[in-house]
Amino acid sequence: MRKDENMIGAARALLHPGPIVLAGLLALGAVAFGALVAAAGAAAPDLTLGPYLRRVIAFSVAQAGLSTILSLALGAALALALARRHFPGRSLVLALVGAAVVMPSIVVVFAVVAVFGRAGHLADLLALLGLPPPPRIFGWPGILVAHVFLNAALATRVFLEALARAPAEHWRLAGILGFGPAATFRHLDWPILKNEIPGLAGLVFLLCFTSFAIVLTLGGGPGRATLEVAIFQALRLELDFGRAAFLAAIQLAICLVLALVLHRTVRRAPVGATTRLPERRPDAADRRLLALDCLVMGIAALLFLPILASTLAAAAHLPRVLDADLARAAATSLAIALASASLACAMALALGAGARRARARGGTALAFDLAPTLVLAIPPFALTAGLFLLLRGRVAPFEAGLILLPLVNALGALPFAYRLVAPALATTGERYGRLAAMLGMSGRARLRIVDWPSLKRPLAGAFAMAAALSLGDFGIVALFGGGQLRTLPFLVYERLGAYRLDEAGAIGLLLVAGAAALAWLSLRLSR
Repeated sequence: MRKDENMIGAARALLHPGPIVLAGLLALGAVAFGALVAAAGAAAPDLTLGPYLRRVIAFSVAQAGLSTILSLALGAALALALARRHFPGRSLVLALVGAAVVMPSIVVVFAVVAVFGRAGHLADLLALLGLPPPPRIFGWPGILVAHVFLNAALATRVFLEALARAPAEHWRLAGILGFGPAATFRHLDWPILKNEIPGLAGLVFLLCFTSFAIVLTLGGGPGRATLEVAIFQALRLELDFGRAAFLAAIQLAICLVLALVLHRTVRRAPVGATTRLPERRPDAADRRLLALDCLVMGIAALLFLPILASTLAAAAHLPRVLDADLARAAATSLAIALASASLACAMALALGAGARRARARGGTALAFDLAPTLVLAIPPFALTAGLFLLLRGRVAPFEAGLILLPLVNALGALPFAYRLVAPALATTGERYGRLAAMLGMSGRARLRIVDWPSLKRPLAGAFAMAAALSLGDFGIVALFGGGQLRTLPFLVYERLGAYRLDEAGAIGLLLVAGAAALAWLSLRLSR
């Protein structure tokens, strides 16, 4: 009898949405890689680590590592400055940071060149002052500026939200004990930042390591290419499916090792004891910290404001792009964004519930927690090409693009959605899990009565964030774009290729406005 009960329990565990989604992600990757290998056929691909590939791997690791260090350093410093200071316009600063997080990469490229290029605004300012022009932006400088712009904003938001979750009792006790700036940082701020750094570092590294549009356009030549760019070239230019699968396997192996190493250092924070209003920080009155915070915010302003402001300069050209092509591309982008956001949230909810179930049963949630991050390690070009090969002959290329774009965009947004949804599920499990088990609640009843009150706001925030990220994605549309399938990022790419920079800037402004509105909504809903 007991053996039968154990078998029934194991079967129910496997039929839980979490294991099903996890198995589906593994199967998706395996099928895509298998399709690439099968398409290579009898042709023997180059599977050697030649000089070019070694340079690509070294550059991918080096630029991702340096970008991660700079992004986390600036993000932590800016988050601490914003946590200590409350001033008029602070909400606007937070909105600008949120806009930078979801700014489409193709628009970031355009803005970086417009500001820091040899014919950009900075060059004009230096010429007016009688100074020499800035150094060439293409290569290391452009890649680092674009990556730090995007990921320092992400780090700022994550660190600031973590600092805001500190219990009010900690600040009251710090005030009673007379903590100075050093003691406040050592005993209160650093434990919070240290808890977030490993997971955030892994996420930022993967985002930079797999960067495509930024490296492709700002790299300045074949000597500045990531594995993602090399996979794109193998697929689009050489049609070498075996080589693409080999490069994808290398990228996946590197990212898997990194994710496992960083995951061992992550420690989940305990559930907050209260939801009282936070107390005033005891280090806010220190003049040295005030000067430091002003310096940090000034450095951040020099990075963020020119790039964000450069997109506003295109507002005068909006009437030139308001046509039927723009309307169709906007409708296509919106439909893809809504579909991918729905799928990303559904997968995040299933994986979060699976992780909570595993912890409640005394097991490990490693697979569920790692899956969203490791999805970023799967090269989207290789995944999409493999799935397209399976669909080829069954559906038209346009229809295949409409199927694959929401799916791949949802996978790209999954880590961000999971980060918002999983903690809410873990919190309700720790607070009410035993009571729900005693009352026999499970499935939809538990979701509606126990989880939904705590889950609805972060889930809505995750939906808005995933939609914003999908709205501006340019990676996969580079393979399918054109003809009937044209999105807003693809229109920007078309205008840039035709040197219609004013029109590209105007379309980019619309993209930034839409993504920023969704990011602001995500920030408001996830609190």
